[in-house]
Amino acid sequence: MPNIYVKVPTYVAQFYRSRDIQNPLTEFQPVKFSPFQTESVIMSTWLMTIGESLVENAVCFSQRQWYNMLNGKLPQGGGVILKRNPEDWLTMEEVITLTRQKRNGKTDGMDYICIETPKSIVVGQQYKQVTPSFALPYAATCDLVRRMRQEFIRVFVEWMRKEMAYCDIQGIQRDITTCVDHFFYHYNMELGANGSDRDSMRRMAKRWMEDSHAFVNSITDEDVLFVYQNERDTRQTPLDDMLNQLT
Repeated sequence: MPNIYVKVPTYVAQFYRSRDIQNPLTEFQPVKFSPFQTESVIMSTWLMTIGESLVENAVCFSQRQWYNMLNGKLPQGGGVILKRNPEDWLTMEEVITLTRQKRNGKTDGMDYICIETPKSIVVGQQYKQVTPSFALPYAATCDLVRRMRQEFIRVFVEWMRKEMAYCDIQGIQRDITTCVDHFFYHYNMELGANGSDRDSMRRMAKRWMEDSHAFVNSITDEDVLFVYQNERDTRQTPLDDMLNQLT
């Protein structure tokens, strides 16, 4: 079945490849979505034949375009531009060179992920088989990436809540930074040797956790908001205060 190759944040690519920790994927193995998932619906709705010469912001490549670049050619084919081993995953620098695009700060921290397409799509009232020339247009690709990133954040926030709840039950005073590192380690998310990528992820993690607890601020019932004296005496560090440790 054909694949498409979509540009996503590196942490999203690493998460999806290691989501099944018992069977992690290599870069060349496609991520597969159920036909009932939103990601599949986006592909089934918007996949279309895109000529090899059309590379719209290099956010999504067809299988044919990607294979051309693996062999050091332009997406549309032709002669070899870069001498490279086609068994090595394309780097962002190589993609930029082969698509003749200007490098900018937005390309840092990005990677391409291989995604299996549906076998067929419905065009009008007819089924049409998906071929290696199919890809997603720019707007649909943005929708797909947005959905994948939201799913990553959902899993991350759920992980943090469960670990913090476990620590509360066990009476463990665990630094929230440790919880974040546990998540990264569990999903084999390598975020750079110099620590800057990890610090950036921690800052984003803090924001996601703060956003996920925003509903707490909407409570106005005085009985719920009141803290009893015995609760004050045994109160542990609030999660909001622990989040402030993520600097």
